[in-house]
Amino acid sequence: MSRLKAAAWHLALTAGALAAVFAIMRTLWYPHPLLAADGAWQAYGLLAGISLILGPALTFIVFRAGKKGLRSDLALIVIAQVIAFAFGVHLLYARRIQMVVYSQGAFHALDAAHIALIGAKGRALLRTLPARPAYVYVKLPHSKKAMFGVEIRTLQGEPPVFLRGWRYRPYTAAEQKTALAHGYPLVALARTNHMAAAAIRRFRERHRPLRDYVFVPLRGTYTSVMLALDRRDGRIVGVLPFNPGFGRPPA
Repeated sequence: MSRLKAAAWHLALTAGALAAVFAIMRTLWYPHPLLAADGAWQAYGLLAGISLILGPALTFIVFRAGKKGLRSDLALIVIAQVIAFAFGVHLLYARRIQMVVYSQGAFHALDAAHIALIGAKGRALLRTLPARPAYVYVKLPHSKKAMFGVEIRTLQGEPPVFLRGWRYRPYTAAEQKTALAHGYPLVALARTNHMAAAAIRRFRERHRPLRDYVFVPLRGTYTSVMLALDRRDGRIVGVLPFNPGFGRPPA
């Protein structure tokens, strides 16, 4: 077998393994639309890069038919690649999104590190919800005075509102209507944000008029994106890849 053929076989096997991991990641660990906001792309890119360097590239370098000790060299390459691959897959799995919280006009994607902060009541609710990721909302008081007290307690050391698990409730049809009633004015964003204008233009080319949708932020670990919700039933129909900022949506 030639050096090029050996590297090509190794590349094909590595590509197959990477494709399998991506399929699992895309359907189970980071289902739509979470992949766009969580930063899993960075971890997957690192996994792919290391796998290709430790696999096919090294095979191409060391392979020479009839070389003494070739089997030992290839075995070491495979072992190193498998260890690095397993670590990368474990990292993707450990950081998978387990819960999406709707709070104050935005969705928040929570991974295992966030789940550790939501308290015993929040984790108890998570265990009762079968779907992954589980969708919940933060139940907040209606009066402005009580709401001011909720927010001021953040300054006194309590976690952000979206991490206060004792306020979590299952994300119901009623809360879905609340999300639909609160959205960002995309026209105003398009006037002040070049990336927003480009994303909105592409969305309009593929979908019905903007008035048929409500746009709500999804805040992830590394970035935020804008979700397009169908105004009729609240389904997530698209992702606009720009950060809406941290301002409140209009009431």
